[in-house]
Amino acid sequence: MLNSIGLRQPLLGIASTLICISVSLTICAQFPPSTFGSWVALLIMSAIPLQVVIGLVWQGNYPRDLAGMDQPGKGIAIIGMMAVAAAVMTPVILTGVGGGLLPPTPFAVMYTIVSVCTAFWIVAAFQCWPMTAVSTHPAIIGLGVYALAYVSAWVVFHFGFDFGAMRGAPFYAVSLDPHGAFPAWNVLSYTVTTVSVIMWLVMLDFWPTATLATIFPALGRQPLFGLVSAALALSIAGAIWVLGVKVMGMDVVDYLVRVPVSACFGEFVMLVMMQTAPFQTMRQPLKGGLLLVLVVLLAMAMYRLYAVAATLLVGPLPSGAPTYDLDLWIATAMLSVTFPVFVAFGNGLSYWPLSRSRPAGR
Repeated sequence: MLNSIGLRQPLLGIASTLICISVSLTICAQFPPSTFGSWVALLIMSAIPLQVVIGLVWQGNYPRDLAGMDQPGKGIAIIGMMAVAAAVMTPVILTGVGGGLLPPTPFAVMYTIVSVCTAFWIVAAFQCWPMTAVSTHPAIIGLGVYALAYVSAWVVFHFGFDFGAMRGAPFYAVSLDPHGAFPAWNVLSYTVTTVSVIMWLVMLDFWPTATLATIFPALGRQPLFGLVSAALALSIAGAIWVLGVKVMGMDVVDYLVRVPVSACFGEFVMLVMMQTAPFQTMRQPLKGGLLLVLVVLLAMAMYRLYAVAATLLVGPLPSGAPTYDLDLWIATAMLSVTFPVFVAFGNGLSYWPLSRSRPAGR
């Protein structure tokens, strides 16, 4: 992509990444850890499912008036829509999942994280099915995906999460605990791992499933394509989780932050900021393999960067059990703050002012 100052990828992506990280860390520095991990995390993550719909489902071209807007007006309008979504969903989640307790408890925050994960699953793996089978109208598809993300998250949260291990914590309430099948940290870390695997499949252009679909056309249609991709992603994620937590004996929260959260961060850099540069023209699976190498290197480097930033911006924070202050600060800073800034800048603002793209309606 050529922009007004002559940059092309990968320089455009590198410059954009540095800008977004700087903006994100500036935001992070404004809040004490207790507020940052509760209110800030919940408010921003409540906007992300709609951000997924606007960026990935509507491609920034719906509502129709949005398609013909110039930057930065278009990006500001998208950010405004996200703010409205957060203003609506935050009290709904606080009341419906968090029991109205303030500040937001892990019940509300973890449910919101799951809603972001289910939004990615529906859009990336199932290509908005079943909404695409119901209608071709972008409003019905987009809003249907948005609603389905929260409903799916409720199902996962209700049947999967058990907070019994946190029974002695001040926030714990028996009536709010869904008493699901697995310890809450275990199922949350596995769920985020599945998203990191799905994002890797995106970098692979869903190879080999997409290649097999050229031989067996039925495999390329939903929901079969999504089911095959889901089986692959769940299996790979399960192997990674078992290796990290059971075989290597990592603390489950430490694993969550170092492995899937950091990997997702690296994947978002390569997909959103870098637009898969410098490997855009390579064939699969070499392209996906090389992107994965960069993702691993970015994950390790960004974890260290954000750990140092936490100390510099808010002071020393204890890591590990029982509070996991440093671990949760890093996770919130990476995915709750920097990721939506990436998407807002790359997809919403179309890299403005580094890049000047012609509105789709012209």
